[in-house]
Amino acid sequence: MLLHALALAAVFLPTYGPIAQPASTTPPGMRIPVSSTEALILNSGSTNTAGYRLRVSTSGWTTLQQGDVALRKRVAARFVQRLFADLRATGPLDELAMHPCMKSASFGTSMVIVYRGKTSPDISCPGTSRALQQDALALADAAGVSFMARPLP
Repeated sequence: MLLHALALAAVFLPTYGPIAQPASTTPPGMRIPVSSTEALILNSGSTNTAGYRLRVSTSGWTTLQQGDVALRKRVAARFVQRLFADLRATGPLDELAMHPCMKSASFGTSMVIVYRGKTSPDISCPGTSRALQQDALALADAAGVSFMARPLP
């Protein structure tokens, strides 16, 4: 009886400790850009805002997936050229110094870029890469990302 109670307690009592981090921030099944002509910007969204996936090509075309809305759009060349110039200048994204930052549980989002098969740390944290963060936000705006509140279920 005591053994049975201990077994149940081990299963149902909460445990505390480090939360396992995923090996990659790229969603499973998503095609990862490996060439130098394409980049993928991923925004996690939050409790209150919808996240998005924005695929950017050096040709100037973007493909935005936000919620169940998909939008293909050509954006100004200056945004695309600046992003790819900054990506080339940065080097391998997985070698960027990681600067973790505090985020609100309800309003905090994270943003990463995938380029040449490598994923950046969260570029929305100060000190990680201000240039890439500015490029990603400018492209998101140009591509039509909506920062409206997430609809209630």
